[in-house]
Amino acid sequence: MVPAIIILAGLPFTPNSPRWLISKNRQPEALAALRRIRNKHANENGLCEREIIVLENSDTHSEKAPWSSLFNRSNRRRTWIALAIMALQQLTGVTFSSSYGPTFYKKVGLGDKAFTYAAINNGVSVVTAMIGMILFDTFGRREVTFHGCWIQTIFLCLIGGLGSKVNRTTNDTNGMIASFILYAAVLHATLGPAAYITAAEVGTVSLREKTMAIATAFNVVVGFVVVYTTPYLLSTPGANLGAKLGYVWGGFAGVGAIWVWFFMPELKGRSLEEIDEFFAAKLPAWRSHKFVSSGLTDVEVENKLQGMGTEHVEEIEMTEDKGRGSREKARN
Repeated sequence: MVPAIIILAGLPFTPNSPRWLISKNRQPEALAALRRIRNKHANENGLCEREIIVLENSDTHSEKAPWSSLFNRSNRRRTWIALAIMALQQLTGVTFSSSYGPTFYKKVGLGDKAFTYAAINNGVSVVTAMIGMILFDTFGRREVTFHGCWIQTIFLCLIGGLGSKVNRTTNDTNGMIASFILYAAVLHATLGPAAYITAAEVGTVSLREKTMAIATAFNVVVGFVVVYTTPYLLSTPGANLGAKLGYVWGGFAGVGAIWVWFFMPELKGRSLEEIDEFFAAKLPAWRSHKFVSSGLTDVEVENKLQGMGTEHVEEIEMTEDKGRGSREKARN
């Protein structure tokens, strides 16, 4: 409820997407929106105008591609990345940590304290998820996700190893609890949000919505399988693995680290056009951080800016004047 209220409260202050405005041939509004969200340096040095030129010469006006295009030669690598990382998020036990925390804590012998520790676990995960957003923008999606996967592997295997001991001590139990909380914290700071970020960024312009839609649907399907099987793996009747279930999720996390290294490209700071260029170049994921986009040359941009002249500026001023007039009327 609270997040929904916060989002609704922020909507009036959120400008329309410049890319969407350009697709509707509303360039003056697009430039005004871009100036609103860019810093002073970008506004004073003509960087916003340059960005508009690049967007105008991109694939912004392209028609939406059919669903079958998700799996053609040009796009199937992108679709595979989106589907794989969504499945990986579920297979490393995100539902196990968020939904079955109390059950796990009871299983390791916490009894009435299980709910308290589950609340602590969820609280820590919320905080680390926010920290994760900073990490992604600072170090990149690929780097953070890779390290997150192998760190999860360590904590999950610790849970499985300590839980396998026949004569478990209090220190062993405390070690499992600490490992579980730290595993969940790392998951929600790295792979958890990385799945949605990557699926949203990896699709081409004409397939972005469809790529995200099919990836989210696949995430739900894999999540359903995990939710359905976890009780049978964790308790009786079933495999009754208890803490040894950490080996299962830890195995997937280890595979995930390998997958990220070989298949997940770094998309941090890339425009949609640069991402298209990268996939067209068919470079391996581990070379993505070295990829340099060709794009429009500085000369081409300058020539287009000269043609742009004062026409856009005058239209923007008229648009902004109309906006101010409407706001003044609303106040009166």
